[in-house]
Amino acid sequence: MATNPKQTLALIDLAVAGNEKNTTRVEAALRRLDGLTLLEWCIRRLSESTLIDTIVVTGPPQYRELISNTGLCNARWMPSAMSTPSQRAKEISDRLSADWIVFASPLCPFTDPSLIDRLVSRGWANPTHDLVGFMSPKHPSFSLQALGLVGEMCSAAAIGKIESEKLATEPCDVPDIIRRYPDLFQSTLIPLPQELAHDSLRFQMQTNADWDRAHSILEAAGDDLSWQRLAQFAERNFSTT
Repeated sequence: MATNPKQTLALIDLAVAGNEKNTTRVEAALRRLDGLTLLEWCIRRLSESTLIDTIVVTGPPQYRELISNTGLCNARWMPSAMSTPSQRAKEISDRLSADWIVFASPLCPFTDPSLIDRLVSRGWANPTHDLVGFMSPKHPSFSLQALGLVGEMCSAAAIGKIESEKLATEPCDVPDIIRRYPDLFQSTLIPLPQELAHDSLRFQMQTNADWDRAHSILEAAGDDLSWQRLAQFAERNFSTT
């Protein structure tokens, strides 16, 4: 009997957790950088991954008109009326029979596909684990979110466990729930390349300074947006040390 192919899903959630305003995040995701929205940048970077099978953009159904005016490339728009990130992830992973879900931020236009592939390959090598992410061995408090080059990956089984343990109503992101309950979930952390573990490296788009930095990077880097090139440029131009 034939079996269904295993699926790795990249999920971009335009709704947010906690006390942030959804409209603010959507407006930021649709703001243009060098002719493309941040959402388009994120999708294009994820599309360069060799191990991601499907890219999905989700959010409340009322975002449909806004999303229809941006280029989704090969990504799918799958609206969800669910109220929390884990509920939306569970709904979509079930619909697509995904085994692993890579969580990517629409505010990170420089997401690196080679680093994403490291996540995915490590996850498939550890099928019983719940979360795969990066960490900085020498800087445990280093902000991977601010770095903005890497995502985190969780298994569909872990998302199912979140639901069965009645944690799905918590308003935080799926990886955050897993980290908050280490007795329930098993995580695998990959050492971040040493060149990236610097506080001067910031590629998430939140402030005006982030936008100025991104424009400078694109002007200097051209078509080479590898993490190595980005790290070299940022270290030369934006280092505070």
